[in-house]
Amino acid sequence: MSSLDLIKEAILAVDPTKASKLATVSATQEIRELGMDSVATMEMVGFLEEKLETQFSDEVMVRINTFGDLIALIDKTQAV
Repeated sequence: MSSLDLIKEAILAVDPTKASKLATVSATQEIRELGMDSVATMEMVGFLEEKLETQFSDEVMVRINTFGDLIALIDKTQAV
């Protein structure tokens, strides 16, 4: 499963109403453009942390703006 597919799974788990928008999610898109508030974003990150059996630091998370940033973080985590 690609990192983007994993992110889409997390979005769907947190907010099923976003299902119709998943096809348009891309690495260059800002997370807020999907209409996710900060609570939903944190729930999405929690889902990813659970799936990847890791925990992202707050210092890293404050720099995440796009889905590409999140993909890079997931890829880095999986490479370790």
